[in-house]
Amino acid sequence: MFIDTHCHLYDAYFQDRKHEVEGRALAAGIQTILLPNINVDSLEALDNVQNHYAGLRIERMIGLHPCYVKEDWRDQLDQIEAHYQKNATNYLAVGEIGMDLYWDTSTESMQVEALNRQLDWAVEWDLPVALHVRNSFKQLFPVLEEAQERHNGKLRGVFHCFSGGKKQVKRAIRLGDFYFGIGGSYTMNRSATDVVLRNIPKERLLLETDAPYLTPKSYQGNKNEPSFMIESAKVMAEVLEMTLESVGDMTSRNAQNLFGLDA
Repeated sequence: MFIDTHCHLYDAYFQDRKHEVEGRALAAGIQTILLPNINVDSLEALDNVQNHYAGLRIERMIGLHPCYVKEDWRDQLDQIEAHYQKNATNYLAVGEIGMDLYWDTSTESMQVEALNRQLDWAVEWDLPVALHVRNSFKQLFPVLEEAQERHNGKLRGVFHCFSGGKKQVKRAIRLGDFYFGIGGSYTMNRSATDVVLRNIPKERLLLETDAPYLTPKSYQGNKNEPSFMIESAKVMAEVLEMTLESVGDMTSRNAQNLFGLDA
């Protein structure tokens, strides 16, 4: 059994491919998929996914993606918070939240404010966070460390699509109960990422796709989908000298621990 802990299955790309994508996911042993939210407009789309993939267990997160932190971010967060208050049992994490300084550095201060508000939600609602970190580890870690101190160590979550090195692994572990999302990027430049993978405690590893993005190397030229996650699992099995089945069991158990999923 495998759990895809981060997948945009509501993306328009999947609109006319639902049956095939679901069939390939189930055939690959992927039974549970977690969907991150990105903004107010995607909330309804997340709700609709459950109606179209009856064979899969679909779970949802709620939050504002840092790339959507614009001038209206406060209003976006107000609406997202109100939606959560009315539908609290529908969500198992606050995400996808974080910082992205790749596309636009001018919104950095807004991103920090938006992130802090959502970190406060996570503690108040007793939910883990799914963190998007792009070109921003240097800026993000102090925010997380201050929030962890503010909340007496109650923050927990996952660094989605973890792109850091050994130093960032150590700092994330010192931060507390944080996990590392491993996906298609770990099938690319193996000489750089294998050593990182070996330095992450096994009990902190999760598998994900970020589909339809970050397609694994062997499927380059195609949009990513949940079934392709097995390629990342194979890399993990090889690097950690485990069987594929053991990787599935281990990462699923880790996901259950973090997100409070029933076995």
